[in-house]
Amino acid sequence: MKFLKKLDQVISFIIGNIAGLLLILMMIMVNLTIFSRWIFNINMHGYEELPTILFIVFVWLGVILVVRDDNMLKVDFFTNLCRTEKAKEILHLISLIVSTVICGMFTPLTFELMMTHIERGTVSPAVGFSMWWVYGSVFLSAFGMTIYYAVHVVQSVRRIGKL
Repeated sequence: MKFLKKLDQVISFIIGNIAGLLLILMMIMVNLTIFSRWIFNINMHGYEELPTILFIVFVWLGVILVVRDDNMLKVDFFTNLCRTEKAKEILHLISLIVSTVICGMFTPLTFELMMTHIERGTVSPAVGFSMWWVYGSVFLSAFGMTIYYAVHVVQSVRRIGKL
């Protein structure tokens, strides 16, 4: 159990730092593009697509941390209709099970998508940047979300057992 907690901390640290670096890099690129266009009247042909690509990777990596901490955007309408804590937890468990199944079905599809782009050697149109790693971030995210949703299912079942 200690190994899994340590692994979780390492994964969270790595993903959090990569996401932070991507955010800083995006801000620099966008500001550089704006500065060059407005001050020097220089259009950086194709360069504008790089911040978009980084944003996609940033979001997909960030969602792993959101699921890890169970901080997804939730609508509490149905939860507020439940009168007992046990009923609320059961409803939360159902939501987690559905999310786990959907992410579990999504993960192999994202792997196939990534492999297809590796085989085809897909590159971005303007800069010629290899796109497989962008699709790889989607696979990594789907895989990470599936694992963390499964962990939350187990935790929710334990909480229900204690109520």
